[in-house]
Amino acid sequence: MARRKEIKELYYIRAIAAMGILLIHASAGFAVNSEFGSKAMYLGILTNQFFRFGSPIFMMVSGLVLFYNYRSMDEFDTKKFYKKKIKFILLPYIIWSAIYFLYRSYLYKAPLTLGKLLVFGRELLLGESFSHLYFIFLIFQFYVILPLLIRYLTRYMKKHPFRIFSFCLIVQGAILIYGYYFKNPNATGVIKIFNLYYWKTVFGWFFYFMTGGLLGMHYEEVVNFVEKHIKKLSIAYAIVTFLYVGQVYYNVWINGGRDYYGRFGSIRPHTMIYAIFTMPILIWLTRKIVNKFNLLKNFGTYSFGIYFVHPLILEELKRILMNYLPNHIGHSRLSSLVFICGMGILISFAFVLAVGSTNIRWLFIGKVPRYKLKTLRKGENV
Repeated sequence: MARRKEIKELYYIRAIAAMGILLIHASAGFAVNSEFGSKAMYLGILTNQFFRFGSPIFMMVSGLVLFYNYRSMDEFDTKKFYKKKIKFILLPYIIWSAIYFLYRSYLYKAPLTLGKLLVFGRELLLGESFSHLYFIFLIFQFYVILPLLIRYLTRYMKKHPFRIFSFCLIVQGAILIYGYYFKNPNATGVIKIFNLYYWKTVFGWFFYFMTGGLLGMHYEEVVNFVEKHIKKLSIAYAIVTFLYVGQVYYNVWINGGRDYYGRFGSIRPHTMIYAIFTMPILIWLTRKIVNKFNLLKNFGTYSFGIYFVHPLILEELKRILMNYLPNHIGHSRLSSLVFICGMGILISFAFVLAVGSTNIRWLFIGKVPRYKLKTLRKGENV
């Protein structure tokens, strides 16, 4: 079967989502640890909350690409698919998990004992070597069930997309509302296990994956709808964004502090609504800049590697700068927030491009085209 037309705007959507995830992690310390009422606190919270669409959009894009390419089992080569995922995703994940395990041992000066290695084995299985690695553990769950979804759901996704979307929205919403408002911290048995892990399993993310799948199967219709109704969608997006971020500011204000800030992560029911309205805006925006802003496109092309490396770079930036320049770099300084976010983006991007220029890039950043460093000397179209 002929290969389907490439959706070029996805490079840019990935870039924005990856940058959003990086900025969430870069701003977290400023949102929580800045002096209360400082400009760094307010900008830290704004940055940390505004970009919460990052991981949901990444999951939507994953579903979009898979269902755009595989709409029946006749198009799905099981052996080839899993061979590629193991080589280009699982293997880099194992390598980076080991890197972060060794990095933590270095930071805390912990000896590498047999017990520690056993702990690493568990962390590897559950995506726990560092906070962001759960996402690879999560996405592989969808890879495992993908043949079943293709075999039994694609026909309904094609004929009745709104029914599938509504079902996923209601069920996912119920799960996230339960986890956010009604979860019993003293639960036992199966409920305890569900409470502990639902947020990093298909139970906490299937809405985003299936919504992306529906977008992939009806992409042209979605694009036409978005372009036709962009003004109304933009107004709705602005309102939803104001309420989404405003809820956090309101909580900080009524509580006189940030003791409950941990409740405002990405795994909450409100993020579903936020992500739903963000995706069409990103589709519309990125379609306007296709074949422009090559640096941004490259950021999206190598976003998998940026996802892996950026927490390490951010941790080292904060550790070195705040330890050695405490009079100039600190959580309560607005300039420090801007500097660390900017340097985090630049260093992460430069590192991944450097790795991307090597023959062993697939071991660290997956299946990406080789980057030719000489393009930097010629200049990028920015």
